[in-house]
Amino acid sequence: MPETVFLTGGAGRIGKRLLRQLLEKGYHVKVLVHHHEPEEISSNHMTLVRGDLCDRSSFAEAVEGCDFVCHLAAVFDMGSAIETDSENDHLFTHLIQGTYNVLEAARQAKSVKLFTYASSDAVFCAIYKHHVEPITEDIELCPRPGRFYAMAKATTESMCANYQKTYGLPYAVLRVGWCLDETDVLEAFRPQFWEALTAPEDRPRMETMLAGDPCLIGPLYENGESVEVQLGHAEDIATGFSLALKHHHQATNQIFNIAGSAPFKFSDHVDRVAEALGLPWEGIKLAGLGRYRISNEKAHRLLGYVPQLTIDKMIDLALG
Repeated sequence: MPETVFLTGGAGRIGKRLLRQLLEKGYHVKVLVHHHEPEEISSNHMTLVRGDLCDRSSFAEAVEGCDFVCHLAAVFDMGSAIETDSENDHLFTHLIQGTYNVLEAARQAKSVKLFTYASSDAVFCAIYKHHVEPITEDIELCPRPGRFYAMAKATTESMCANYQKTYGLPYAVLRVGWCLDETDVLEAFRPQFWEALTAPEDRPRMETMLAGDPCLIGPLYENGESVEVQLGHAEDIATGFSLALKHHHQATNQIFNIAGSAPFKFSDHVDRVAEALGLPWEGIKLAGLGRYRISNEKAHRLLGYVPQLTIDKMIDLALG
């Protein structure tokens, strides 16, 4: 008899890929559906559960008898703290209250072998803080001040750990690095993507670019060097979650970084992207960014996680 997974966020960028992987591996998957259904996926081993994270009674019965829970559903904030303060109630309800509801349903089910939770590299302020050493799972958490999403993810990580200590619910926290796919990776080279972070001295140029013909940018640190980020593909991130279920004994009560293979410099790729798209590009300085590198060593050692889609492969897919 196939093992059963209760999945939230199954229509999202990572969730729809994880759903497909789980079905291919022979699991039966119960997918919590609120506003959106998973597209272009159908299977006799998939059950759609109509419900709402904010209403535990709408899905708790579906969790009963499940072997695994994968909680990926989340809402996200962008911009400065001043811009996003108004979203705090919304973020609290969906991130903290919603995660509490799924944890409660899982502990009451008494059948769950592993509660797998999608956290974020936001808990250690990956892109906004300079990290001298590679970021490992034992780093002290440092959510970006004023960013409720990051604070909520750190809080819900603690909730998972305490549900294990209090109720014996096995858990695995997967800290997801910055994740895109081939449909939107090229957006990271467009000025609109970085507008809010433009350094004051380059803001007039940025405004001119935004008001003019389409163009690209090569993001720069304030010292003029190329920005480096560690970007993962959603397919690889989904594989990290499916590996956690496959190797659930090794994953139990552990935290894992699940990120792209390595940081890359925009300056190494912007010429190629600009030529392929037939667009000009300029270097634009951004404010408040730091260098970082996320270590996937623990996930590789215990789960066999090896990202397959490098930035070169992602750009190849995006350019067709």
